[in-house]
Amino acid sequence: MYIDVFNGDADGIFSLIQLRKVFPVAPSEQLLVSGVKRDNALLGRVSDEQAADAVVHALDISFDKNTDDLRRILSLGASVFYCDHHQARTLFEHERLQCLIDFAPTVCTGLLMNSYLEGRQQLWAVAAAFGDSLNSVALAKCAELGLSDAEASVLRELGVLVNYNGYGASVDDLHFAPEDLYAALMRYDSPLAAVADTAADAPFAVLRRGFAEDMAAAAAADVVACDDVVRAVMLPAEAWARRISGTLGNDLAHANPSQAIVIATPNADGATLTVSLRAPKVRLEGAGDICAGFATGGGRAGAGGVNALPVGELDAFVAAVRGYYGSV
Repeated sequence: MYIDVFNGDADGIFSLIQLRKVFPVAPSEQLLVSGVKRDNALLGRVSDEQAADAVVHALDISFDKNTDDLRRILSLGASVFYCDHHQARTLFEHERLQCLIDFAPTVCTGLLMNSYLEGRQQLWAVAAAFGDSLNSVALAKCAELGLSDAEASVLRELGVLVNYNGYGASVDDLHFAPEDLYAALMRYDSPLAAVADTAADAPFAVLRRGFAEDMAAAAAADVVACDDVVRAVMLPAEAWARRISGTLGNDLAHANPSQAIVIATPNADGATLTVSLRAPKVRLEGAGDICAGFATGGGRAGAGGVNALPVGELDAFVAAVRGYYGSV
């Protein structure tokens, strides 16, 4: 059995598409395991029975948040290929573990997969980079491949839309469950073909309509802090707000490259917030470390988040962001 465990965002989905385009497996031999973007501890969903002698691919999920389950899965005879771009402080070696991990701020899992596959599915990798907000890297790749401005533009839109679909408190908030979106996109020969499908129920069309509606609603969001260093926005406790939070943060980061961007959304418990942090584009560092200083937080150099920040700690979080990026 092949068990493909992947983050439910653009980077995770497009990484797996690249892999399975080059190394296809029959659906009857493939188990898909995914979830909303912030659900990183996905190896815990692989049971002992499933793991026994399985071939596991773990894509775009934090090594540190899956270490114990990774050891368990390896102990059951599974072989694991681990490809990711988040911090991996608990990294270890094992005879049945192959790791491709690089947490430089200019890479994403899709680009790492592209290198591993020797560029055999590069357009999907470009879409992954756009989805992970690595626009300059993705545009350079487009130029290298000789893509037109129009082709680059639609690859960016597809990446943004698939990434947007991954945000939510649960899969119920999403337009597509990540496993279903992966399966739907796998039917296309290329990401350009996915964009060209004009059917009303095609994934690109559905996500484009939902995205436009959610972004229109986000235009009225409350800005709770704004200065030269940081811009913080509070969204309401609505499904549309949970869906748009990540893309809104990316858009604000690109529009305000010298500011750190904080997006806060109330959780269902009424006592905590889901918080996303984007490092200033002119200083892609520190976001994951800042978030790791708060319980349930973590991330990578350019972007991080806290899953359950007590409402009363939002000011302290913003102050920590201001203190870090306000320093010379």
